[in-house]
Amino acid sequence: MFVRLDHPSIRWAAFFTGLFLVIPWKVQGLLTHGIFLFFASLLLTFSLMPLLIRFAKAIDAMDYPDDKRRIHSFPTPRIGGLAVILAVNTTLLLNFNYSLEFKGVVISALIVGLLSFWDDAKGLSASIKLLGQMIAVAVLMYCDVIIHFAPDTWWGLSLEYLVTAFWIIGITNAFNFLDGINGLAASLATITCLLMGMLAWHTGQVYMLLLCLAVAGGAAGFLPDNARYQTQARSFLGDVGSTYLGWTMAAIAVMGDWSGDSAIKAYGAPLLIFSVMIFDMIYTTIARISRGDVRSFRQWIEFVGKDHLHHRLMALGCTQAQAVTLILSFSLLMGLAALALVKSDMITVVLLLAQAVIFYLILSLFMLRVKKDD
Repeated sequence: MFVRLDHPSIRWAAFFTGLFLVIPWKVQGLLTHGIFLFFASLLLTFSLMPLLIRFAKAIDAMDYPDDKRRIHSFPTPRIGGLAVILAVNTTLLLNFNYSLEFKGVVISALIVGLLSFWDDAKGLSASIKLLGQMIAVAVLMYCDVIIHFAPDTWWGLSLEYLVTAFWIIGITNAFNFLDGINGLAASLATITCLLMGMLAWHTGQVYMLLLCLAVAGGAAGFLPDNARYQTQARSFLGDVGSTYLGWTMAAIAVMGDWSGDSAIKAYGAPLLIFSVMIFDMIYTTIARISRGDVRSFRQWIEFVGKDHLHHRLMALGCTQAQAVTLILSFSLLMGLAALALVKSDMITVVLLLAQAVIFYLILSLFMLRVKKDD
């Protein structure tokens, strides 16, 4: 389907249309403004991909097939996420006022994105990447992007810093783990950002809505070069794209104010939206520890394998496209529950959270079935 979009004339048309839309026009209406930002980011990402593919080949930033986690058959460029970073940040730079918190999100995301680009191009150790993420977390905290929930004491602030770091780094790596088959990571980022945008609109946060739409557009613009199932993908997001998008989404979740009614609603809504990533990370971690595959934090970071949710769905007989569709459906199901949760009474909130727990328990049984069949 996307092969027809590869013609240079279509890419050039997308580039100039994206440049037109990214100009900070004084448009009337929230919907019109949001559409402009979404498609500006989308079209710029899409139009930059041929240049990034040539650049990846020139510096040998290629993903070569192996027998561990990769399931593709041919060497494929793996820095396509750089186009997403360029497009999204161009859109943000020209259309947003930079508050202190927003500066923290943008700068920290660029730190982890560019560090991951170097990893994709030249290679970095897991410890260096973790150190870079800790520095980026420090930038976030300096800009007051912190999960506030504890008393204003030294131990309360320390606990908030710890939980914030755990959330940001955990979600970033959980999203990176799901970047394993064509179209999954970019489409999941698109769905997640759109759901967060709807949640922002639902809670009266117009600024956050427009931010989510800009990031969603950048992720969606990558799909034509990656979500190909009859032919070889032209590019992968790479760590540069998956860590950037994962970090940005996690930081936006912290920056937003998702409910003024109760802490359960404020924290429960983003947890539901990110629950697919969280479930995959928790399940695979427990499974790897129980099998003895990982015995230290370093081994956990460096371990790769075909035991993630998408791999197990394919082991059950799903094609790549079907596995992506199922995971997106799971995410949409949880996201709609999150939208309902923030405006519900406490009994309904508890029932919605219980529903999510039951759903993932059932999903765990299916994943255990694959283990038994293996």
